[in-house]
Amino acid sequence: MLLKNDVGTVYYEVHGPENAPAVVFSHGVAMDHRTFEPQIAALSDTYRVIVWDMPFHGDSTPIDESLAFSPTAAEFIVAILDELGIHKAVAVGVSLGTTVGQHLMAKYPDRVTAAVQISGASLYPNYPAITKALIPIVSIMMKPYPMAFLKKKFGEHKALTQHTKEYLGETIERTGKKAVTHLINDMIRDLATGLPAPPPHPTLIMYGDHDMRFIRKMSEKWHERLPETQLQLIENAHHILNQDNPDACNAALRRFLAEVTAA
Repeated sequence: MLLKNDVGTVYYEVHGPENAPAVVFSHGVAMDHRTFEPQIAALSDTYRVIVWDMPFHGDSTPIDESLAFSPTAAEFIVAILDELGIHKAVAVGVSLGTTVGQHLMAKYPDRVTAAVQISGASLYPNYPAITKALIPIVSIMMKPYPMAFLKKKFGEHKALTQHTKEYLGETIERTGKKAVTHLINDMIRDLATGLPAPPPHPTLIMYGDHDMRFIRKMSEKWHERLPETQLQLIENAHHILNQDNPDACNAALRRFLAEVTAA
């Protein structure tokens, strides 16, 4: 299905019983809704599973680059929920999708039941302003590399399984180097700007044992700062842990979703 507004057009899919608790999944940079195929298969018997292509990705259109990406993407989620007649949903995000989910919770707290943050970073407290110094560095580093090189390295950088590596190579080529550079830079700005307070929703933080060291440390620090969160290490998994080890990820999701949707 397509949702169109004055900002752009986004593609989304809905799976599962109409009256079941809703769960909306947001993917990472240079990915699309297919990131969550293992979760659709595992959860759509019990939950109303919503997956979508964020702006610049998949079958969705780009948006004006002057717009802050994550808050704008959060607005699209609310629009999708409105179109489906859903008041509240559990927000699940991978990587960039975690910042989108945090903005959704911060601006629309009554529309979110709980959150699952996979391979992400907390926007509260914000990172030092000097973090923005990485923006020109990212742009310079990305410019000389041909897409064939980026396709190979992107998969190796984020996944263990060959299937997921091939999927990531396909999606980064479709997204394009210009959009990927813009999105990474916007994510850096988001980390430096941060949020004034942590979202008060029940939250499950997950990370893979093979993920980059700084992602593992950020996940652990997130949990330390907000001890009411739950922290789950997924073994035999890299950044896209929900594809690398779907059984372990889905088991953790089912436990958490049963807790937060029981009422």
